[in-house]
Amino acid sequence: MESTYYFLNPWWENRTFDCGIPREPYLRRLPDMLGRRQVEVLIGSRRAGKTTIAKQLVNAMLQNGSSPNDLVYLALDLPSLSGMTLSEHLRAIRKIHMHDRSRKIWLFLDEVQESPNWESELKAQQDFEMVKIFATGSTASLIKSQGGKLTGRQVVTTVYPLSFREFLLFRGGVPDMSEDYKLERLADEYIRVGGYPEHVLNPSDEYLANLVEDILARDLVRLYSIRRPAVLRDLLRLVASAVASRTSYNRLSKLIGLSVDTVKEYIGHLEAAFLVSAMEKWTTSWSDRVYSAKKLYLWDTGVKTVLTGPGDAGARAENAVWMELKRRSTEAGYFAESEREVDFVVGSAGEPFPIEVKFVSTLDWQDRRLSGLFLFLRRNPRSRRALVVTHRVEGRKEVDRCSIDAVPLWKFLLRSEQWV
Repeated sequence: MESTYYFLNPWWENRTFDCGIPREPYLRRLPDMLGRRQVEVLIGSRRAGKTTIAKQLVNAMLQNGSSPNDLVYLALDLPSLSGMTLSEHLRAIRKIHMHDRSRKIWLFLDEVQESPNWESELKAQQDFEMVKIFATGSTASLIKSQGGKLTGRQVVTTVYPLSFREFLLFRGGVPDMSEDYKLERLADEYIRVGGYPEHVLNPSDEYLANLVEDILARDLVRLYSIRRPAVLRDLLRLVASAVASRTSYNRLSKLIGLSVDTVKEYIGHLEAAFLVSAMEKWTTSWSDRVYSAKKLYLWDTGVKTVLTGPGDAGARAENAVWMELKRRSTEAGYFAESEREVDFVVGSAGEPFPIEVKFVSTLDWQDRRLSGLFLFLRRNPRSRRALVVTHRVEGRKEVDRCSIDAVPLWKFLLRSEQWV
């Protein structure tokens, strides 16, 4: 057992270790993490980079002068470690380094749900030991199944697949603005390849297909005892084919031959595993919001490419905009009146901000495909801004007292803070 601890913690012996390309959006949060008492919970899809980020946090602490022997990383899904409780691991590690009980330890617990009685153990370590805990795992196990034991004792950080800016860094860096023509092509590649780090570095459809199967089998079928896993797989394909479209659970129920309640349950499972994300209608009526059709998206556009092929670039572009809004924790809903629609509405009811995705290379402001946007502006005269995300069109149009900006997808993804 001691050899396993040393293998997982090479910094104890001043050995170098690979912690990958820095994920700056998460490393920037380290000072806040270190300054609070709660358990830091990193949740996200398998292979989204949680383990790498944990090791990058360790490396950052080492660079800032932390004692190597005070930093402990445990991969609790290893068979040799999964049979022991957290308290047993902590006792063994204190014994190795002859630490006093009063000495603070920084515990990085990867796949913590694989440890026996992990919910009670986390609470006990948090309450009675001198530790700061970082834990990774799936949302289903870390948030839903712990039954409130960690309420008030945890701060949750969601780890997303790579943003477009991170994608560019993984591909060698952000091009100079004098070569912004490269960014258009790279954005096309981004919405096709997606943002799973290993897949970005070494694109392979087989890798992504196997990853999806692994998520379904390990995070869903095993956890929820789903009796018909093939149906769950078919449902995911249906969702992928309907990305960016209004979809009712009744329709999915008829297509797949399951009850509406079962479809809702399965969609919930896919959301819990960070495969699917649902968006509600933008409305001030709670009943409309709950009972109207949802728009379903995928957490990663590369998964759509694997499931439905490389076409449908417009849907993948809209999916990328949705995920950028989620990364920014921006609440959004869709507007629909009859057959006319606006893809996203953000902001307040007093001054809503509509965003329409039209992945086109030329734009005619009289195009009937923009009729939903102009209808929204008539219905909501307090809107002062609107945005049309395009393939390569850039410009501005004034409509009454509202300014409508058209921006290429790459520019929105790279500088979304300018608009949202």
